[in-house]
Amino acid sequence: MKTIYLVRHGESEGNALLMYQLSDSVLSAKGKEQAGFIAERVTKLPVEAIIASPMARTKETALIIGERIGKSVEYSDLFVERRIPTDLRGKRKDDPEVAPVTAAIFKFDPPDFRHSDEENFQDLKARAGAALSFLEKRPEDHILVVGHGFFTRFLMARVLFGEQLTGKECERILGTLRTSNTGLTVLHFKEGATDGIEGPENEWQIIVWNDHAHLG
Repeated sequence: MKTIYLVRHGESEGNALLMYQLSDSVLSAKGKEQAGFIAERVTKLPVEAIIASPMARTKETALIIGERIGKSVEYSDLFVERRIPTDLRGKRKDDPEVAPVTAAIFKFDPPDFRHSDEENFQDLKARAGAALSFLEKRPEDHILVVGHGFFTRFLMARVLFGEQLTGKECERILGTLRTSNTGLTVLHFKEGATDGIEGPENEWQIIVWNDHAHLG
């Protein structure tokens, strides 16, 4: 059995300012403190490898964790945050002028809808599937992935519904699940679906969602 520890990055300056972030948005002072808290918590986990999104806020979080547990960090574009439209980047999320664009890009039905140059539902579904396949094929049994809030929620939708995930189902999950900075999510992967003592067991299972007890 393989265990995946998903950690959202610490608070970034963009998070603190309610901005649609660029890839170079770095951790705030609070975010660095949060990264220290999760790093201390990770010392109690049997992590064999750290993989992170190469965006600045995830890279910084992963390096703080890696330094604490003595592990180097690998980077993969499979775990970057969703690509948003160019006309949203660097703008405040509460700006009334961006509200119509925001409403449009979070509607995933029809599934092939695309407002402009953002990743749409079909793009994200394909990337989430590729990310899970990547983790399945890794030789390690305990992997820590430092990623982002939106894409982690999308990944959960893909875990829950698999290849059959629809745009409507995804909208419902994204509107329900929430993440905290440095929240810890734990997944198990067991190759081959089986019949367990409590019913069918899928290959991917969600064991823990957004545990942020380390923040007090």
